[in-house]
Amino acid sequence: MVELKVPTVALPAEILGTDGRRFVGRIFVPATASRHTGSMRAEEWMDDPASFFPFLADGTSSPVILNKRHVLVLSVPFDAERDAPGKEEDEAGARRRVRVWCDEREFEGTIHIDMPENQSRVLDYLNRPGRFIGVWDGQRHLLIQRDRITRVQENPEG
Repeated sequence: MVELKVPTVALPAEILGTDGRRFVGRIFVPATASRHTGSMRAEEWMDDPASFFPFLADGTSSPVILNKRHVLVLSVPFDAERDAPGKEEDEAGARRRVRVWCDEREFEGTIHIDMPENQSRVLDYLNRPGRFIGVWDGQRHLLIQRDRITRVQENPEG
């Protein structure tokens, strides 16, 4: 029997689980996206309706299957998503500096709001459909599970 496989691209990733465990390894995103050229972006992939995904931890030869509901934060290196929204300075859309809390855990970075002008508030971005929000911290793209966010502060003072 012929096994059909979707071509994928391996991205280095770090996962912080809702239970506090950390995993370092690779995720596998589809090599083509339906809305743009190139491979699917990690944020699009995590917002995909599928609940489970394979993750290959560093130093192992077989993947484990993880549940997206139990991923607090998935992060990929800044360079892994060369064409993702928010990376280009001249790209349309608003940028907002935010601090995000998930209970006692805190994350800080920039969100890119590529929505109509009348929906360009941080509140609008947080209320858009999808499981995860994307925060760029300068080194990594942090995908934070929306349901685990307890509060957000815009323009945090450093």
